[in-house]
Amino acid sequence: MKVRIKETPREQELDGVRLDSLRPGSTRDVSLSIGAWLIAEGYAEPEMRRGPREEQDFSGVKETRASAPDERHPRRRSTDR
Repeated sequence: MKVRIKETPREQELDGVRLDSLRPGSTRDVSLSIGAWLIAEGYAEPEMRRGPREEQDFSGVKETRASAPDERHPRRRSTDR
């Protein structure tokens, strides 16, 4: 889960993860449980922006083939000779 740090946590460690290196304005990739805790405590907010390599299409629209055969490669039947 990506979060943007709003405030450095007062706690130094959570579940074995050092928190004192989290600086306001930085974006961090953390586990779901730590991310949820940081957000619930007001130390972070969810980061919704994506990097250039993370672009995905969730529109549900899939490319389909044209129903007409390609003119360059017409379909042939087994009876065509």
